[in-house]
Amino acid sequence: MERMSGERKARLTEVLLAEKRRLWSEVRRELFDTVGEELRSQYDIPQDVGDRGLIDTLEDTGMAVADIRRQELTRMDEALGRLEEGRYGFCVECGAEISEERLRVAPYAPCCVSCQTRREGPPSGPGVTL
Repeated sequence: MERMSGERKARLTEVLLAEKRRLWSEVRRELFDTVGEELRSQYDIPQDVGDRGLIDTLEDTGMAVADIRRQELTRMDEALGRLEEGRYGFCVECGAEISEERLRVAPYAPCCVSCQTRREGPPSGPGVTL
């Protein structure tokens, strides 16, 4: 594994922090602005059993989205930890440097594209021929 240059580390730090800010913003918006306001207004209106079921589904969906964002934030924190240790931006499989383009798209990607493709295996499903 190579040593990361200071310039690359600064760029990747900004990528990670920008993504973390974006995720936190989404969590706040989803939980407080969207789901919270909708649910609060729904609780003020008398509901039948069907309405109550819909509200429960919306609430569960909101919590599921929040949990997905929490998992993403956890991966972001792990990536920031790897960055401080000098391990971020290098493939955990082959040790090659992961391209900045890939890290901009998937900031917490642990593998280069080649190794990730190998991990996922060959494509399968209807219409896929090998």
